[in-house]
Amino acid sequence: MWKLIFQIVPIAAWVVAFIVVVRPLKLSRRGTFVASVLFAVAFGKFAFFATVGGDAFTPNLPALVIWGYGWIYAAAMMLAAVAFPFTVFYYLLGLAKIRFSVRTTRGVFVVFAICTAALSAWGIYEGVRTPDVNRIEIEYDDLPQSFDGYRIVHLSDLHCSTSARRPRFERIVERVNALDADLIAITGDFVDGLVCERIDDMEPLAHLHARDGVWGCTGNHECYWEWGAWSDALMRLGLRVFSGYNCFAGNVITRGDAALAIGGLGDPRFFFGDFESDERAIAEWTTRVKHAFDGTPKGAFRILLFHRPCTERIGAEAADVKLQLSGHTHGGAMPGVKWLVARYNEGHVRGLYEFAKGRYLHVSPGTGQWAGFPLRLFNPTEITEITLRRKAAGGSER
Repeated sequence: MWKLIFQIVPIAAWVVAFIVVVRPLKLSRRGTFVASVLFAVAFGKFAFFATVGGDAFTPNLPALVIWGYGWIYAAAMMLAAVAFPFTVFYYLLGLAKIRFSVRTTRGVFVVFAICTAALSAWGIYEGVRTPDVNRIEIEYDDLPQSFDGYRIVHLSDLHCSTSARRPRFERIVERVNALDADLIAITGDFVDGLVCERIDDMEPLAHLHARDGVWGCTGNHECYWEWGAWSDALMRLGLRVFSGYNCFAGNVITRGDAALAIGGLGDPRFFFGDFESDERAIAEWTTRVKHAFDGTPKGAFRILLFHRPCTERIGAEAADVKLQLSGHTHGGAMPGVKWLVARYNEGHVRGLYEFAKGRYLHVSPGTGQWAGFPLRLFNPTEITEITLRRKAAGGSER
């Protein structure tokens, strides 16, 4: 479905751009042709990637080419979007016999073009720069006292690819290790590429350190890139990744008599085509969540790693999950897209949600960015440091 969408949208965008940008400029025949071709080139990003880079979404091209074409594509899209209401207004004024001069119209579109180009450049920068640390605290009435102050670093959607290489991962690892966390959780979409292509870029993850280890779960992108080989490779890097039921010894962390249990699930894309609407898939994952904590002590504080930020659909409350860590949404990427992302993820897009009384979901906006759409607007990447706190008896929330 998504591949079809990415094929149709550029064609529709070109038609819109021709109507709302090119025609109002009243260019010569040659100028109209040139402007139409320039928009066709701008919107042809995925076709160019597929033809020249070998893959529409993860092309084997230099990072600067991917970022540069992403900038042009996004700028053209935004120009068409902001031009649309102006052109409607322009035609309505024309019906009322009020007309702008051609010079004024062209001046307005020059301003639009400059602003959208600048906004797109900033959005690309926000998508590819080294993420900052965002610190949050979550208070629980029932958190064991010995885990008060327990710190988890949450990463997600690293998307190692030709546009996110080893130097970026080295910077992320350095920033994470400086936090000296108790536990590091990576909730899927590690990579876009084969082991033979990307293992050197991923190697810095072997240097992540936390007192209770580095844990992860698969995302939907893992199933596109020979997960069997990646599973072995990530294990060699020291990451413990849940890919199915996969509950193995060592997923219980103790502090005195208290226990914290880490459970995780592989992404449904490995098993079902449409997790969002397939009732059979939803019923299956409700069962899997319950099994994700098999063998853990009764009453242990349960943390679930699951790539998709769905809690009701998988029965997280019934499985006694106290904290669920997810990603997948990229924070909605940009205004206008956020509402669509929310619709398919139970309204969860970015940040902390209380999905039931005393139970929380944290949705990472992503620590990396997908090469297919490297732009972010008002939605930076982040490394999240989560501190668990025991709420003082009779005290108010912090």
